[in-house]
Amino acid sequence: MIIKRSHNVTHDGSDLWLLNEAIDLCQAGQQFYSRATKGAIDYNIKRIFGHMAEVRKGMLSRLTALFKQVEPRYPQVIDSIDHLTPPLSPYYAEAEKAIAQNRMTKAIKVLITAEQYVLSRLKLAAKRANSQRVTRQLAEGIAWLQISCDSMKNLPLNESSQSP
Repeated sequence: MIIKRSHNVTHDGSDLWLLNEAIDLCQAGQQFYSRATKGAIDYNIKRIFGHMAEVRKGMLSRLTALFKQVEPRYPQVIDSIDHLTPPLSPYYAEAEKAIAQNRMTKAIKVLITAEQYVLSRLKLAAKRANSQRVTRQLAEGIAWLQISCDSMKNLPLNESSQSP
């Protein structure tokens, strides 16, 4: 494995793979939560969805900038990276359907499962990163996502109080 140093920060090609996955996960979530915010009726749900979209937007900005700094050093790695289709699509599709049917309890349960998956993937990426800067960026995003996920878990919802 080739490791290069630049400005006292260690990077290697594997960090690109980790950053790429994190970017794809954040992008999928940001797109979903931006749409879901518009479909949510409840103020608290709208607020949490909006926060999830904003956290991901911020993470995307920072991770994309970091990716662009590391990328020029590893053109051969970039050529072999395909954009992932995160296995979140089924979760987001199910959640969108539940939101459209005003079944928010079901939507929240599905989204909590999706968020736990995202958090586990990002935590794994942070552990595997060779660059402390990549690790720090991921850890910061993980903390914000965890707060939002915990807020979603604590929503007082039940199916019987929702409209048909």
